[in-house]
Amino acid sequence: WKTGVRVENQKMMLGTFSPQPEPYIYVGEEETTPAGIFARGSYSAKLKFVDDDGKVYLEMSYYFEIRKDWPTGQ
Repeated sequence: WKTGVRVENQKMMLGTFSPQPEPYIYVGEEETTPAGIFARGSYSAKLKFVDDDGKVYLEMSYYFEIRKDWPTGQ
């Protein structure tokens, strides 16, 4: 979301996982960050893991910013 407008909505099926002693690890594809003056700004996002029955296992919100120049950490 940017300034109250939905920018993107993405759903991804991870598959079926049965219980096991070791945790499952899933590495998603890397995405390209949009560039240009219209892409710059602050965004809010929500991540949710839901099973086929609608049970939510994880839900989190986060914020990020796309800027042209970043201050150096000197």
